[in-house]
Amino acid sequence: MQANSFREVWFVRHSESVANAGARTREAPTYPLTECGFRQAAALAGALAVEPELIVVSPYTRARQTAEPAIRRFHRSTVEEWPVHEVQYLAPSLCVDTTQDDRRELSLQYWERADPRFTAPGAESFAEFVARAADAVERLVRRPERRVFVFSHGHFMSAVAWLILSRPGVIDSAAMRRFHQFTHAWSVPNCAILPLYLHPDGVHSLGGLWVPEGVGQSRGGQAQAGADPSY
Repeated sequence: MQANSFREVWFVRHSESVANAGARTREAPTYPLTECGFRQAAALAGALAVEPELIVVSPYTRARQTAEPAIRRFHRSTVEEWPVHEVQYLAPSLCVDTTQDDRRELSLQYWERADPRFTAPGAESFAEFVARAADAVERLVRRPERRVFVFSHGHFMSAVAWLILSRPGVIDSAAMRRFHQFTHAWSVPNCAILPLYLHPDGVHSLGGLWVPEGVGQSRGGQAQAGADPSY
């Protein structure tokens, strides 16, 4: 990578968790991977054909388990835990021993309310979640590393993409509704990679969202960096 070229961040969604597979779960931070998810994580690490200087990991179990094979492979990389975890907008007490289907009605009610500052007990508001995503991007801007992997989550990656593509000036009810529409039109599969490019002039741009070939089937496939950055 040339000295004056853009810096590159790969946001990586965790592989299949037990919640993704439809199981009943208790606390969102502790959802583990499925056996398939562990195979996907191993295949993903083998598909990353470039070495990062920094690996950032969400504190949630499923993201950490996804990152572990890559951390072992790229053992020279610095590893740090940042608050790049998934949004928790429902009260955790209402989610114990539930499935994603069980939580669907509660989720619909939350998004229909469209109050960006509403905070359920033990949860965070939409405004806080968006601020957390924006803070992560700004923290990456301040870092010196030229290539970073961030093992994170689907909604968090959607928030990063939405902030860069939409550039919302105010986080109000209308912005919250637009984000919800965005997440329905722009899905983030397990093991998906979202490249973020940090340019020397302060501009941020995105590459295309993609999953390394064969990772979903726990096979090979090489993920190459350095594609032209674009919106």
